[in-house]
Amino acid sequence: MRRPLTPRRMLVFLVVVVLVAAVPLAVLAATGTFSGSLERQAARWSTTDRSTSSTEWRNVRGLSLTRCTVDQVTAMLAVTVKGGPVLFRLVTDGVPEAPMKPGFARFVPSGNESFSTTFVGNTAPFEADDTHRFDVQWRSPSGATITLDRGVLNILFERGNQGC
Repeated sequence: MRRPLTPRRMLVFLVVVVLVAAVPLAVLAATGTFSGSLERQAARWSTTDRSTSSTEWRNVRGLSLTRCTVDQVTAMLAVTVKGGPVLFRLVTDGVPEAPMKPGFARFVPSGNESFSTTFVGNTAPFEADDTHRFDVQWRSPSGATITLDRGVLNILFERGNQGC
């Protein structure tokens, strides 16, 4: 015996169809790829203590690099910190609206602890120049003091050829 198609059943059917279509689209929107021909590597480290309690993003002094890059850049960050929860991100060319993926990494140290994470991004020429600056930024989401004892920024990249 077949049940009649009521307005309620039609609504349920439409909601299911929309969800079935929307979930794959949301997954595609949340993922992506970059690529490049890795041929170079550069690193910068710091063993000078510095602290922040700022809830605004600030550059970490001593953990910035400027290099001639094109296509994918992989940036690995390793730090030793103590204090409250801390967020780190990597910003290219001083554009805070477009941090490298995945956006930011959160760490909650218990004492003096080491932490590492990886960021990826894509670079392209700007006004016929492949020179790009990579800045590690941090902030205290709670306003608690965070102290960085030492840190390393290491980037892997394909060398650009315009304006370098």
